Amino acid sequence: MKYKIGVDVGGTFTDFLLVDETGKSEIYKVPSTPADPSIGVMNGIEEMAKAHNMTLDEFLPNVTSIVHGTTITTNAVLTGTYAKTGLLTTKGHRDWLQTRRGLKPSCYDSKEDPPEPIVPRRLRRVAEERIDCEGKVVIPLKEEDVYAAAEFFKKEKVEAIAVNFLFSFRNPEHENKAYEILSKELPGVYISLSSKVLPQIRVYERGSTTVFNAAVGPVLRRYVKSLVERLAKSGFKGVLLIMQSNGGMMSPEVAMDFAVNTLASGPAAGPKAGIFFGDIHGCKDIITIDMGGTSFDACLVRNREPEITTELEVAHFKMAAPSVAIHSIGAGGGSIAWVDPGGILRVGPKSAGADPGPACYNMGGTEPTVTDADLTCGYLNPDYFLGGKRKLFPELARKAIKEKIADKLGINLDEAAYGIYKIVNSNMAQGVRLVSVNKGYDPRVCLLVTAGGAGPVHACDIAKQLGMPVILVPKTSSVFCASGMLISDIRHDFIRVTHMILLPEHVDEALINSRFKEMTDEANVVLEREGIPPDRRKFAYFADVRYERQFNEITIPVPVTDDRFTLDELPLLHKAFNERHEILYGYSLPGHTQELLALRLVAEGIVEKPSFAEAPFAGEDASAAIKGRREIYYEGKRFEVPVYAGPKMGHGNKVSGPAIVEEPTTTILLTPDWQLTCDKYGNYIIYRRGMSLEESWSQVGAKK
Repeated sequence: MKYKIGVDVGGTFTDFLLVDETGKSEIYKVPSTPADPSIGVMNGIEEMAKAHNMTLDEFLPNVTSIVHGTTITTNAVLTGTYAKTGLLTTKGHRDWLQTRRGLKPSCYDSKEDPPEPIVPRRLRRVAEERIDCEGKVVIPLKEEDVYAAAEFFKKEKVEAIAVNFLFSFRNPEHENKAYEILSKELPGVYISLSSKVLPQIRVYERGSTTVFNAAVGPVLRRYVKSLVERLAKSGFKGVLLIMQSNGGMMSPEVAMDFAVNTLASGPAAGPKAGIFFGDIHGCKDIITIDMGGTSFDACLVRNREPEITTELEVAHFKMAAPSVAIHSIGAGGGSIAWVDPGGILRVGPKSAGADPGPACYNMGGTEPTVTDADLTCGYLNPDYFLGGKRKLFPELARKAIKEKIADKLGINLDEAAYGIYKIVNSNMAQGVRLVSVNKGYDPRVCLLVTAGGAGPVHACDIAKQLGMPVILVPKTSSVFCASGMLISDIRHDFIRVTHMILLPEHVDEALINSRFKEMTDEANVVLEREGIPPDRRKFAYFADVRYERQFNEITIPVPVTDDRFTLDELPLLHKAFNERHEILYGYSLPGHTQELLALRLVAEGIVEKPSFAEAPFAGEDASAAIKGRREIYYEGKRFEVPVYAGPKMGHGNKVSGPAIVEEPTTTILLTPDWQLTCDKYGNYIIYRRGMSLEESWSQVGAKK
């Protein structure tokens, strides 16, 4: 039997989805090991081997591919555990990393200090050089400055260096020479060039992204090498792929050179999984939410395409490489509830994490968390958490909530626990509004795909607040991103700065096509290195366009015929830009001159994907899956509800709320306003009571 494995290394748990060649899938979760995440990964794979009565050495040769997403680089930035990094830049421009765009994260806080940059000022060195905006050398590179910087970096024992010269995106000659000198003088030091990492305009965004790449490069390189060695030692001979923040995958070799592309790589797989589950029911407009132990991630997918942004911020600094537009907040099962100085109950963003974890874990944690509140309200089974692998202690949860919340607010224990539940739900609903309503989209016409170990406990209340009619909880909900990785393709983004006014008399058709050819040739080299044959390569063409004299550009598809752009397609380009501008900003200016800033290429390598097994119709009666009854607290009162064993439910089974459905790694709280049925893949479809399933699907535009 051959297997494929999706792995998502999170802050609290490392999630695995194992799919065999028949389409059968299995879920595994093990605690993350932050000191060395590869240990957690190998622990999970070893658990799979034991479940199939094999040793690790017997099991891994049967694994054809492992697709891996990780928060290692993000956590390195947030916790300050990145490599000691130096910066070499153009003389006279030493401080762009610190000045950024001159904007405060909190514009009304006059006493707020600016964020501390990854590279302190003393580790920023300059070299005399200048290339103009046309790519012409105005001042040759003063090589003595580069040698002096190399000597300084050697004394400071830096582990990585970022090189970012002005206008290097136009002409990388000086950066290439600096690389030649630095790599010779500092062998083994990780060196990043802005002309390689992100060759586009805006020195701060380009430079900040390059600094991120340099800072996390050694961290990721050590981890990837450790993982590759551990896997090879245990007999793995398949393909290892790393998830990128743009929603595609890349080889470990490419990942080590472009480590910045793994920032937020884990959550980026979620929308891919959401598209897959939406396709099952013919639904193209979806919102994915993923509530894990530490954070809550929300993403809008329109017409099967998640929004790609170059405006991601990490630790208040720009990461301008293309990324899936995911909004994250500190709202997870481990989010800590607290009472602020004004006597207001708050939840998050601080998390108890994996260690010590919520109070009910009995691992030394004393702070009340969302998991403690869910347990106190009766939503979780203390003897069936992680399928019974971890026992929860309700008395510790009650003690933490009573002492830290209820007593301070003068309310009873049930009210305090339910207050935590409602507040975190409101926080998450607001997170969904930020990716939908705030961008001009109505969430009420979207399918809500809910994931994460904690997400299905809270999904009904979130959907009710937003007025959303249908919720889909995947069978693989608790390992949602891991499942998304298994159905993602390899993807690489390329850019060439190309400026021109988009009027027929100014458009250089030959230049546009030559730039596209340059990027296509470069993409073919990369995909060839990754073993993707020509017939499995796809290319899509895009342009960064703005109205003349405006500041913000929009990325739009470029219409092409036989992979070539012609002047005949210029009106289609204008029309696409106006329509996109109308959606994003609420207005457009038809007839106003448009300006091209850059051309982009998205290159995809189509990889073989696992198939998921379909189940035969099992009838509507789900009574055989009832495993007991449990008292819960909801909307001001306690009452008993039936508890269903999710693994015993089948295609077509129906349940009306209030009820609880327990899966080994997640729990669905079906509140009184909702009903549930199972689809042919075993996923749970939740829709409003009083409405038919067909009517509910029609509201979200599903085509059956």
